[in-house]
Amino acid sequence: MRTMTCIEDLRQQARRKVPRAFFEYAEAGSYSQETLRANREDLERIKLRQRVLVDVSQRDLTTIIMGERVALPLALAPIGLCGMQHGDGEILACRAAQAAGIPFTLSTMSVCSIEDVAQAVDKPFWFQLYVMKDRGFIRALIERAAAAKC
Repeated sequence: MRTMTCIEDLRQQARRKVPRAFFEYAEAGSYSQETLRANREDLERIKLRQRVLVDVSQRDLTTIIMGERVALPLALAPIGLCGMQHGDGEILACRAAQAAGIPFTLSTMSVCSIEDVAQAVDKPFWFQLYVMKDRGFIRALIERAAAAKC
């Protein structure tokens, strides 16, 4: 595998390696895709200043998010159907986030259950709740998330 130097390299690698339907699901936004376009435009406006010969050995990026100390001011956002890319994708993503010292958020639309993710990791994680018409179903999701210490 060649060296990946930017996000576009990763996209092209995924386009070649991932089944088309899965790639298109991850690549697309919803409805008119306005938010997707706006997000990409916003991110393209951010320029990182490259510095050379600067000692970065003592940098500290830790911060507090929702009362918890984290390694970076980042969190892994919910990815609906992440498990579609890999059977236990949410578990792997949660483990990766925890190894990096950042929060993980499980989507309501995940493939792996709240309980399976909780059993596979050693720290609590966040849960994104989609509010739906079936209040009993929502109540059950909240109870399951609470039992899993989300």
